[in-house]
Amino acid sequence: MKYIKSNYLVVSDYNWLPNNLKDSWVEKYSDNYTVFDKFHRYEVSDNVIHQKNVGQNIYDMLDFIINNYEKLPDVTIFCRSCIMFPKGRPKPYSNGNCSEEVFLKLVNNQIFTELHDFGSEVHNGYSSKMDIDGGFLERNNSWYFGCIKSRYFINLNDFFNDIFVNPEISEFIRFSPGASYVIPKENILKYEKYFYIRLREYVSWDIIIAEAHMLERALYTIFKNNFQIKNKYKKDQGLFLHLDHFKKRIYVFLVRMYFRFRLETTKLIKTK
Repeated sequence: MKYIKSNYLVVSDYNWLPNNLKDSWVEKYSDNYTVFDKFHRYEVSDNVIHQKNVGQNIYDMLDFIINNYEKLPDVTIFCRSCIMFPKGRPKPYSNGNCSEEVFLKLVNNQIFTELHDFGSEVHNGYSSKMDIDGGFLERNNSWYFGCIKSRYFINLNDFFNDIFVNPEISEFIRFSPGASYVIPKENILKYEKYFYIRLREYVSWDIIIAEAHMLERALYTIFKNNFQIKNKYKKDQGLFLHLDHFKKRIYVFLVRMYFRFRLETTKLIKTK
C-alpha cells in the first residue's frame, strides 16, 4: 500500500507533472486517484480525465463532486499538481502551497483539513494574518475583482449574500491558498448536487477569471458554515435560472461601466 491510504486523491494538472505519469508524486504516493489533465498530455484512463481548461482547479473540484455525487469517496483530497512547488517564484513560474513534509503529515486525515503550510512570515497583519490555530486569513476586500475579469459577481460579499440567507461576513476571510483541502463527504453532501452545478457554471466561461479566485476564498466558509442556503440553489429553477444569470451579468456590466466612467471623469478633471 502506498503512503496515501484510504483517501481519494483528485489532482488538477496544468503541464506541471512529468511527461511520464509513472514518475510523478501522484503515482509515488497514491494508487487511488484522478488527474484532471488540462493539457491532454496523458492517455485517458480510469485515472486520467482530459479536462477543458477553464476555471482553474476550482472547476475541476466542482466537476468531480457533480459527476461523483452519488458515489463520493469517504474522504477526498483536492489539490493542484504543483502544490509542493517552491513558494515565492516570479511569474511565469507557478508557486506551491505546501511542503512535502506537511502535505504527507496531513493527507491521511479523516477530518476537514486545509492543505498549506503558510506561517507568520507571509503575513503583514493588514492584508493577511494568521488565525489562532494557524489558518490563513486574508482581508475581505475582493482585490482580485479589480484586476481580473468577471461575469457574475463584483465581490465575495455579493456572492455570499446571493447563496446564503443573512450570512455573517467577516472582515477577514479564511481559506486554503490554492483551494487545497482534505474533505470528508459529509461536508460535501450538506448541499444538493444542484448547488455545485450552479457554482461550476460561475467558473466555466474562461481560464483566468475573478469568480475562480472568489470561490477559492469561499470554499472554507461553504464547507464549514451552518448558514441557511437560498432556495434558488437547492433545485433547478428552469427559466428563472437564465433570468438570474442575465440579471447578474447586467449588474456586473453596469457596475464596471460606472467605475470606468468615474475614473475617466477624474482623469478629465485633473487635466483641466
